[in-house]
Amino acid sequence: MNPDLLQKTIDSYMEKFEVQNSPEHREIYKWTAVSNFQKYWDIDASDFGKMFKRALSESEDLIDDDRMKPSAGIGYLCSKDEETREKVRDAFRDLLEPDQSDYRRRQKKCEDFVETLNRMLAEAGDEEWSHRQSMRAAIMYLAFIEPDDNFMYREAEEKAFAHYVRYTGKVGSGKSFSLKSYYTMCDEIVSALSENEDLLTMVQNELEREADRTEDGSVTDIDGENHILAFDLIYCTQNYGFYDEQLPAPRRSGRSALQAEERERQIAALRKKEEAVRAELSAAKEKIGANPLCDLKGCRVHHAKFGDGTVTGQEDKRILVSFDAGEKKFVVPDAVTRGFLRMDDEKITAAMKEYGALGEEIGRLERDLRMIEIEISELG
Repeated sequence: MNPDLLQKTIDSYMEKFEVQNSPEHREIYKWTAVSNFQKYWDIDASDFGKMFKRALSESEDLIDDDRMKPSAGIGYLCSKDEETREKVRDAFRDLLEPDQSDYRRRQKKCEDFVETLNRMLAEAGDEEWSHRQSMRAAIMYLAFIEPDDNFMYREAEEKAFAHYVRYTGKVGSGKSFSLKSYYTMCDEIVSALSENEDLLTMVQNELEREADRTEDGSVTDIDGENHILAFDLIYCTQNYGFYDEQLPAPRRSGRSALQAEERERQIAALRKKEEAVRAELSAAKEKIGANPLCDLKGCRVHHAKFGDGTVTGQEDKRILVSFDAGEKKFVVPDAVTRGFLRMDDEKITAAMKEYGALGEEIGRLERDLRMIEIEISELG
């Protein structure tokens, strides 16, 4: 890994830290999500399904996304009957069997977990493809259950980051994925982060503000090994545009280079995929442009802490709400889709959720484009 390029991402992360944790983005929620999970996780709970759902109630899009909802698959199985629910519990017990940091063994446990749960879903007659478990889902469960020993994982962000900092390990994907290689990269990131006292102070101060906001004091102590911070760096580097230059092409030896004909074939296929994704992205942007946020002034809302209120001002995505406790600012549709605000008008709620879904789709397509660009760059 190139230490200068790694430091460049850290510098950018610190420079944009305030933006990343503004009310509009609030990336600090990753720490809150794990803290909440730790508060309720109990593998011996009498109702495993209910416990699991409650533990993940603050996880938002960390495990599930607009396409895949593996946690819902767990919920589906737990709702079937007691026998199935106990099998799910046993699958988690197997996943959590001590492995003495043998990452090849840990990866095998993840693979077995995914195979077991997906077989159970098929046998239970669940036709929802989005409920299927994946290696990423298994890794994320581990990161929530044992955050000091595991790292959160998203393939697109990991590939972009590893490519940028010239990480020489081969993380791979699909059948070639290496958990050991990914964790090794993350350990290198943690070493650099742990030496940056200014950054650690910055994060701790934000966590203290988050503790006050959520009334959860444990959030300040949830990341003692800076594992969540390492993932946040990887995630934000990709999603907040820290790559201010073209990603450097990795060195490759003649021995590992693709034959010219095969390379051209793969590049042509990627170009075709790139064209299709750009068309989808253009259509999504056109749709969101044709369906802007409606005028919310005068709308009645409800907040869990502040009670009932009225929207008194709106500027782009920012609204001002008047409560008995005073005026508060929110960013929409995030405040509604994340459950901070509840609109009295169900039609407006539905419209905002649709707008939010379109925004998420645009973000996903933009990340897909970035991945395609990286793959083309790697092929040379």
